[in-house]
Amino acid sequence: MVSETRLWQFLEEHPKQNAPWCEWQDAFGGWDSFSGFETKFLQLTNQRASAVNCKTDCGQGCPRKVVEHAADDIAAVCPEREEKPYGLNKRDVLVYTLNRSSFQKSICAGLGITRNDNSLDGIPGVFRLGDYTPTAGFNFPVYLTFKSDPDELLESVRNISLLGHDPYALIIPTRKQLTPRTEDLLSRSGSKCIVLSEEFSIQANGSLKALRSAADVFTTFQAGVPEPDSGGMVHFETPAGISWSGITIKFTDGHTVSIRTTKSHGRYNYTQMGLANSRNGNPTVHWALLKDFAENRGTIDSTSPKDTPFHHMPKRKQDLSKKLREFFRLTGDPIEYLKEEGCYQCLFTIKPEGDDDSTYINEDALYE
Repeated sequence: MVSETRLWQFLEEHPKQNAPWCEWQDAFGGWDSFSGFETKFLQLTNQRASAVNCKTDCGQGCPRKVVEHAADDIAAVCPEREEKPYGLNKRDVLVYTLNRSSFQKSICAGLGITRNDNSLDGIPGVFRLGDYTPTAGFNFPVYLTFKSDPDELLESVRNISLLGHDPYALIIPTRKQLTPRTEDLLSRSGSKCIVLSEEFSIQANGSLKALRSAADVFTTFQAGVPEPDSGGMVHFETPAGISWSGITIKFTDGHTVSIRTTKSHGRYNYTQMGLANSRNGNPTVHWALLKDFAENRGTIDSTSPKDTPFHHMPKRKQDLSKKLREFFRLTGDPIEYLKEEGCYQCLFTIKPEGDDDSTYINEDALYE
């Protein structure tokens, strides 16, 4: 529907989602659903417009100055004096803005987002709506922004990523400002973009209606959610054709690792990898062994610095290998014992926290 499509574009084109009443009317006055949308989502500000879009088709495209001679004598004056002034009424120059609270509440209701909205310090024009929580203990932040410039949108995504709340969802009105660079940066953190014009329709009464279920919209995040009776373990989406040698695991802190292949990536904690103690929720000795392997760059012998006693290695290595096979859904042993060298060696690449080599280059550097 033309007017509905135009609405999303209009909100994107106006940085504060506000405009004089005459511009709202010019864009949507003939759209049946606009009356309901106005009632639900627009509110009057205490501002009056000093300029309005020019209705004259002269090719210049410059705004007209609002000149108020009297309360009932208001004119839109051409700044170039090339066209005659035309009249405006008192309501035309009143500025109406999007009722952000009502609008965001409706989005949250449609997408199953637990609302906890607030603006973000240091990231202008970006709002945190709340969290998508598919199950207790798994919260994915959801942000909203209306950027009218692709570089500004890219910068916002960079700044959100620096908050360290990956993965997250970013809601934008249309795809117009979404560039391949921005999509790639979102993808690298396991995050996703939600486009309002593709996920919502405007009903006859002006309300928003989600076109898909929350589970379908947020399907990207479902791989990070444990299945029932799994003890918290999830499964890494290992691409077809990837073997143990194509996997890189890097510790990001004592409880979390970042995992990458040439085709996929993700961030997981010890519970999600099935390495949590069922009695108290603490990391198991097998998680400690995985950290030992990271500190020793994948190879452990009797002289290696480690928390795991070497005489416990055979059984713990066997149990850790089983958990890794379940998590990655791969066959074969991911850790082998080299008898002649007297050491245990990972077939995958594993790195400790702080090992910032080119495999884990800062994503911002990709675009410098």
